[in-house]
Amino acid sequence: MNQQILINDDIHYNETRQCLIFTAMVSGMLVSCVIATSLTKEQALTHFKAHQFDYEMQAEQRIEDEAYSAQGEIELVQL
Repeated sequence: MNQQILINDDIHYNETRQCLIFTAMVSGMLVSCVIATSLTKEQALTHFKAHQFDYEMQAEQRIEDEAYSAQGEIELVQL
Protein backbone atom coordinates (compact mmCIF):
# COMPACT_ATOMS: atom_id res chain seq x y z
CA MET A 1 0.00 0.00 0.00
CA ASN A 2 1.35 3.39 -1.00
CA GLN A 3 1.45 5.79 1.95
CA GLN A 4 1.27 8.80 -0.39
CA ILE A 5 -2.17 7.70 -1.64
CA LEU A 6 -5.16 7.72 0.71
CA ILE A 7 -8.51 6.51 -0.61
CA ASN A 8 -11.47 8.41 0.81
CA ASP A 9 -14.75 6.75 1.78
CA ASP A 10 -16.91 9.13 -0.23
CA ILE A 11 -18.37 7.05 -3.07
CA HIS A 12 -21.34 8.57 -4.86
CA TYR A 13 -23.26 8.08 -8.08
CA ASN A 14 -23.29 10.95 -10.59
CA GLU A 15 -26.65 10.86 -12.42
CA THR A 16 -25.55 13.21 -15.20
CA ARG A 17 -22.41 11.29 -16.10
CA GLN A 18 -23.79 7.84 -15.17
CA CYS A 19 -20.75 6.95 -13.16
CA LEU A 20 -19.48 6.23 -9.68
CA ILE A 21 -16.99 8.69 -8.25
CA PHE A 22 -14.76 8.49 -5.20
CA THR A 23 -11.72 10.53 -4.31
CA ALA A 24 -8.15 9.87 -3.31
CA MET A 25 -5.65 12.13 -1.60
CA VAL A 26 -2.39 12.07 -3.52
CA SER A 27 0.42 14.03 -1.89
CA GLY A 28 -2.13 16.51 -0.55
CA MET A 29 -4.14 16.83 -3.79
CA LEU A 30 -7.70 15.55 -4.20
CA VAL A 31 -8.09 13.30 -7.24
CA SER A 32 -11.43 12.00 -8.55
CA CYS A 33 -11.59 8.31 -9.48
CA VAL A 34 -14.38 7.57 -11.95
CA ILE A 35 -16.09 4.30 -12.89
CA ALA A 36 -18.44 4.58 -15.89
CA THR A 37 -21.41 2.23 -15.55
CA SER A 38 -24.72 1.33 -17.14
CA LEU A 39 -26.10 0.08 -13.81
CA THR A 40 -28.77 1.93 -11.85
CA LYS A 41 -27.66 4.00 -8.88
CA GLU A 42 -28.63 1.29 -6.38
CA GLN A 43 -27.05 -1.51 -8.43
CA ALA A 44 -23.86 0.50 -8.97
CA LEU A 45 -23.42 1.29 -5.28
CA THR A 46 -24.07 -2.34 -4.31
CA HIS A 47 -21.57 -3.49 -6.95
CA PHE A 48 -18.96 -1.03 -5.68
CA LYS A 49 -19.33 -2.22 -2.08
CA ALA A 50 -18.83 -5.82 -3.22
CA HIS A 51 -15.65 -4.90 -5.13
CA GLN A 52 -14.40 -1.88 -3.19
CA PHE A 53 -10.96 -3.32 -2.41
CA ASP A 54 -10.38 -4.19 -6.08
CA TYR A 55 -11.39 -0.69 -7.22
CA GLU A 56 -9.12 0.90 -4.61
CA MET A 57 -6.19 -1.25 -5.76
CA GLN A 58 -6.93 -0.35 -9.40
CA ALA A 59 -7.04 3.35 -8.47
CA GLU A 60 -3.75 3.16 -6.58
CA GLN A 61 -2.03 1.46 -9.52
CA ARG A 62 -3.35 3.98 -12.06
CA ILE A 63 -2.32 6.89 -9.81
CA GLU A 64 1.17 5.40 -9.40
CA ASP A 65 1.32 5.05 -13.21
CA GLU A 66 0.18 8.70 -13.50
CA ALA A 67 -2.63 7.58 -15.83
CA TYR A 68 -4.68 10.77 -15.48
CA SER A 69 -7.33 11.72 -18.03
CA ALA A 70 -7.33 15.13 -19.75
CA GLN A 71 -9.70 16.26 -16.95
CA GLY A 72 -7.19 15.22 -14.28
CA GLU A 73 -9.27 12.22 -13.19
CA ILE A 74 -8.40 8.56 -12.83
CA GLU A 75 -10.71 6.47 -15.01
CA LEU A 76 -11.26 2.95 -13.74
CA VAL A 77 -12.51 -0.12 -15.59
CA GLN A 78 -15.77 -1.53 -14.27
CA LEU A 79 -15.25 -5.06 -12.92
